[in-house]
Amino acid sequence: MMRILTTLVAAIALGVSLPLQAGNNLDVPLVVDVAHLEGLMAQQLGLDHEGRGRLQSDRCNLIDMEDLQLAMVDRRLEVSLALNAYTGVEVFGSCRGPAPLAGRLQLEMKPAVDAHGGAVVFKAEGAELRRPDGSAGLLSRPSRALAESLIIPRFESVIVDVSGLLAAVDGLIEEFMPADSHPAPRLSERGRLTSVSGEAEGLRLQLAFVVRAPERTLAEPAAEPPLRPAEQLEWAQVEDELDGFLTVLIARMASQVDDRDLQLDFLSLLLDTRQRIAEALVDDDPVADPVRALFLDAWTGLRPLLVRMEPLNVADDRDLRLAGFIAAGDALSALDTLGPEFGLEISREGLRRMARLLMAGDAPVSFTPLPLIEDPALRRLFGLDPLGPASGPALPTLHWWERLMPVAHARVLPLAESLRGVVARPAILEEYLDLVAQLLDALYEEHMDNGSRIPVEYRELFHPLVRATAWRESCWRHYVGPVDEPRVIRSPVGAIGMMQIMGRVWRGVYDVNRLEAELEYNIAAGIEILEHYLVDYAIRRGEHQHPGGLDNLVRATYAAYNGGPRHLSRHRNPDTSASLRAIDEAFWEEFVLIRDEGWPPVSRCFSVPD
Repeated sequence: MMRILTTLVAAIALGVSLPLQAGNNLDVPLVVDVAHLEGLMAQQLGLDHEGRGRLQSDRCNLIDMEDLQLAMVDRRLEVSLALNAYTGVEVFGSCRGPAPLAGRLQLEMKPAVDAHGGAVVFKAEGAELRRPDGSAGLLSRPSRALAESLIIPRFESVIVDVSGLLAAVDGLIEEFMPADSHPAPRLSERGRLTSVSGEAEGLRLQLAFVVRAPERTLAEPAAEPPLRPAEQLEWAQVEDELDGFLTVLIARMASQVDDRDLQLDFLSLLLDTRQRIAEALVDDDPVADPVRALFLDAWTGLRPLLVRMEPLNVADDRDLRLAGFIAAGDALSALDTLGPEFGLEISREGLRRMARLLMAGDAPVSFTPLPLIEDPALRRLFGLDPLGPASGPALPTLHWWERLMPVAHARVLPLAESLRGVVARPAILEEYLDLVAQLLDALYEEHMDNGSRIPVEYRELFHPLVRATAWRESCWRHYVGPVDEPRVIRSPVGAIGMMQIMGRVWRGVYDVNRLEAELEYNIAAGIEILEHYLVDYAIRRGEHQHPGGLDNLVRATYAAYNGGPRHLSRHRNPDTSASLRAIDEAFWEEFVLIRDEGWPPVSRCFSVPD
């Protein structure tokens, strides 16, 4: 019997069955939709891309087929296929017989689990041959016999084979088990397919995995001690691997969909997860393993996005790998609910194994080291053009006495070069702030002239938003420290430069080294990010339709810029923390002042010279 590897894709409305049964069972359902099954059966019948095909037993007996239709009716899989049957015998080199008869073959396909628990098989029941319009009326006996002998066996040879998927998930579960338990908990039974049934969307398959509990009695869990330095280094490396793992997978998924909303939701998840990783890396006293929580949190966001994907138009088993990837993530999530004694551990090798479920030979050997330069493919996903070449060789370091000269004397140089390496200080504050304002305006105008995506009716908000964001983030400073030893301003979580851009969050979209070395690049990147959050999040999600109107667009854009996409609506969320609310209110006050008067509240950051 010919075996067909299903492409179980996006047909999957996956979920984990919780609460778990029998304590150690992991039940992972997959739903194979009707459209996918129709494609699978069309392939088995040999239908072409137009849905037509021919089967024949000999020169004079053949059937032309078209218009294959599948439907779930009362939880039954009903199949209908239009036929033209030619029957006859060969007489002196010619076929003799009745004229071709047209009709429709209609039958019910009853699914079942095979004896090994690794595949779904089908049995054809209630086959009828009807008139072309589907009404009752049998075709001739030869035509019916021909259809039943040529077509029904092909339908019954369709097999949805999930044995490879089950083995892959088995291996992944064991990879994520703790290595130091005695004895280590392992699968007590290999994964298997336990049931299949019909539902409105298609066929529901139930995968089952049984995990053996450790043979030891655990006392009440004690408080987790802080990580030792060696442990901190290890989980930081695994977090890097998790970052790279998500970047590769999300970029792959986002590039394969035409739905821009879905693409942006993928990218939002990437930015938010990177933000959480950056915050976790600066935790002064981390406990347990932060990567586990980051992985599970990322999976919670990724899973519904994968379910929203349309089936991919491929003829090989790539969609089966996607199904395995999703089922594996669900199984790991369910495993975590079994309790701390099972010790779900996220390892670099585990992430690579999981990626191989989806990408096979295309999976990289390692997701680290993390690239620091611009990735054109990633920028295209964000809807961004190349930001421009580097500004050229770095300028010579200024001597200490040159930094004491009024900045006004350097205005013959391009604005950015005039400010390079300059620390704001009272003696030159007025000239310094004036040059920064000119540079902000010049880069803003360049951005707007190069095809800004901001709708015309919202553009008057954007100029003060750029100025206010730069002020709130850094007080228009790129350098701090002694005038003869300037250093680029950097926040505790690694935000860089005047626009305080987190290199870890935006790596690949921007060149991390240039964010630090080039003031103009840093500002241009900040302007792009603000537009991204304004257009692709605040406006797209209708923030201006809430009470507060257009003001909400400004508040939401800055909140996302400050904390990541998940913070978009924090300004109107009553549960927002007092600290975040204070940040948002301080920004709003400065935005209003800059919008109305064109200048920031200098005294907040500097002693204003007489």
